[in-house]
Amino acid sequence: MKVLKVINNNVISCLDEHGQEAVVMGRGLGFQAKPGMDLDPGAAEKIFHMDTPEEASRLTDLFSRLPPELLELCTQIVDYANQILGRRLNKSIYLTLTDHIYFAIERIRQGMVLQNALYTEVRVFYPEEYAIGRYALEQIDRKLGVTLPEDEAASVALHLVNAEYDRSMNVTMRAAQVLQPIVKILEEFPGLQLDTGSLHYDELIVHLKFMAMEAFTQEGRSWNGLALAEPLRERVPVAWNCAQLVCQYLAEQSGNTVPADEQAYLTICIHRACVF
Repeated sequence: MKVLKVINNNVISCLDEHGQEAVVMGRGLGFQAKPGMDLDPGAAEKIFHMDTPEEASRLTDLFSRLPPELLELCTQIVDYANQILGRRLNKSIYLTLTDHIYFAIERIRQGMVLQNALYTEVRVFYPEEYAIGRYALEQIDRKLGVTLPEDEAASVALHLVNAEYDRSMNVTMRAAQVLQPIVKILEEFPGLQLDTGSLHYDELIVHLKFMAMEAFTQEGRSWNGLALAEPLRERVPVAWNCAQLVCQYLAEQSGNTVPADEQAYLTICIHRACVF
């Protein structure tokens, strides 16, 4: 790797073996480093490869402005999230989450407290991500001596959801907003009794989260569910009619048509989660 720019004593910008810009972090890595020098990748503690030159530039700018202890902590939080969630997050999370935590800390220091309007929805429907948000708040308090409000756990969780689903914050927030009303439709639908403690109910909630994301991004998946539509309508009419109402609600809220085969698959999910 070849040094492009020394950002600070712990962060430098480099060109990797493929000629792509990378942001490299390591304690004391930038000390005595100069542009054009070769860098042993083994000396790096963390190497950030962003998807676009613009993201790499934004990350470099952000890292140049922040204290090393904050950068190190945010990197630790993302690594912990990857480990707990068991799936690779979009690389932009290092940029978006670090930026968010930095400004959250600055707001607290200035006496500004913001509430997250989706706190309850995030806590209920994204419990793993919310737990990581709580972990982040604990680490910030312990290592930086800054106590952030509980709402910030939900904000951290939303950034993680963005990185999981690779969606914009606007889509993630809009999708989260419709989940509680959808669950209310399920709970109050006549003749439908769900086993909320079952594995099938958990699978239903997971599917609804995906379905809401797809509705707001017009990325409904295609599968051969239309052939099942008529048999499902006849065999499980209550689950079918409930799924139809959910799809209508999603279409109204998103402004996008929910694919017909989604209703068939949702019907199956609802039926499995029912008590008989």
